[in-house]
Amino acid sequence: MALIKKITAREILDSRGIPTIEGKLVTDNNIKVYAQVSSGESLGKHEGVELRDNDKTRHLGLGVLKAVSYINDSIGPKLQGVDVSRLEDIDQWLLKADGTDSYKSLGVNTLMIVSQLVLRAAAVESDMALFQYINHLYNTKYKQSVSITQIPTAIYNMINGGKHGTKNLDFQEFHIVTSTSTPFAKSLEFAVASYNGLKNLFYERNADVSVSEEGGFTPNLFTNTEAFEIIKEVLLSRKAKLGVDIFTGLDCAPSYYFKDDKYAIKDKAASLPVDDYMEFLIEVIDKYNVLIIEDPLQEEDFTNWAKLTKQIGRQVFIVADDFIAGSKERLKKAVKSEACNAVLIKFNQVGTMTEMLDLIYDIKRAGLKLVVSHRLGETTDALIADLAVGVQADFVKFGSPARGERIAKYNRLLNIEYKLGLRSIAPPKT
Repeated sequence: MALIKKITAREILDSRGIPTIEGKLVTDNNIKVYAQVSSGESLGKHEGVELRDNDKTRHLGLGVLKAVSYINDSIGPKLQGVDVSRLEDIDQWLLKADGTDSYKSLGVNTLMIVSQLVLRAAAVESDMALFQYINHLYNTKYKQSVSITQIPTAIYNMINGGKHGTKNLDFQEFHIVTSTSTPFAKSLEFAVASYNGLKNLFYERNADVSVSEEGGFTPNLFTNTEAFEIIKEVLLSRKAKLGVDIFTGLDCAPSYYFKDDKYAIKDKAASLPVDDYMEFLIEVIDKYNVLIIEDPLQEEDFTNWAKLTKQIGRQVFIVADDFIAGSKERLKKAVKSEACNAVLIKFNQVGTMTEMLDLIYDIKRAGLKLVVSHRLGETTDALIADLAVGVQADFVKFGSPARGERIAKYNRLLNIEYKLGLRSIAPPKT
C-alpha cells in the first residue's frame, strides 16, 4: 500500500510556449512521480474545458496559476492519506468536486494532471512498467484478456496546412503510414528517411522548409494534391511500394475551409457542395493510396459521414476526432449510424484516466479502430505511448519524426518494443 503524502503542481510551458501544468506526487513510502499535461489550440466544442487565468497581463491570459492553486491548496491536501491504487475512486471524487459536464469549474487540465499522477504512482507501487500496469488495469476493470503483442502502427505527419501550417493548403495534416506488419523500429527508420528526403526535395526546389508546431513542413505549395504529389515522389524514391509497404494519410480538419455549407478548397475554382467534395476526397484516396482520413467532413453532418463510410469504409479508415471529441453520447450516435470505422482519442477530451479507459473500452467494444493521439501543445511526457501499448491501440499519432516533444513519444515506443523483445538491434554493416 502506498498512501498519498503530497501532491503539488507548478506552471510550465508546452511546446508552443504556452502555459500548462506539471505535477508531482509523493507517497508515504517515498515514491515520487511526475506528470505534465498537454493541451490543444482550438479545442473541439464537444471537448472538456481547460481552466485558464484570463489575466491579460501575463501569457496573453493563458496562464494556469488558478489550476495550480486548486491542486496545491485544495485537491492535494484533501487527497493526503489516500491509497494510490484507488484511481477510480479518486477520479470519481475529482469529477464530483468539479460538478459540471464540461469540467469548467476546476478545468479538464487540473483534473487530468492529478489523475495521471495517481496512475503513475500506482504503477510504481505495483512494480510494473506503466504500459504493463495500464494493461493490467484495463483487463481487470473490463474483464478483458488483452495481451501486449505489438506496438501500434504510427501515423507520421509530413506536411501541415490549414490552421496548423501554410495557409496555401487547406488540409491540416498530410501523413505517411507504413504497413501494419512493419516492426516499429523499421517503420520509424523509414519515416525519418522520408522526412529528410522531403526536406532535401524542398531545398532543391527553393521551397520553404520551415516546420509547423507539430513538426510537419509548411512549404510554398498551392493545392492539396500538390502536397500529395511531392510526398508520393519521395516515397517512390525510397523504392517503397505504395499501397503495399507504405500508404498516405490525411487530417482534413474542415472547420478551416467549411463556409456557408460548402467546402472551399484550392484544388477547385469554386466552393464545393458536399457531394462534389466527397467525390473529390474519393479521387484523392484512390490516386494517392490513402489509408487513413481523419475528420473528412464537418462535425455535425452525421448523414454524410455515414454515407462516406458506407462508400469507402472497406478500404479506408475514416477516423473521427472532433466528430466525437471524447463524447460518449456522440460515440453512441456514430456507432448506431455507422458514421465512422475508427476513433481518435487524446488527453483533455475527458477529465480523468478512468474516463479515458472507459471511452477506449466503448470504442473497442463497438468494433472500431483506435487511434491514440498527441495534441498541438505537447510536453516531453510520454504517457500516451504507454497508454497506446497498454490498451493495444491500432494506431498512434504523435506528429512528425522531429521536435523533442514528439520524439519523446517515439523513443518511448522504441524502448517498449525493445523491452518486449519485439525487435533486436543488429550491429551496422561494415
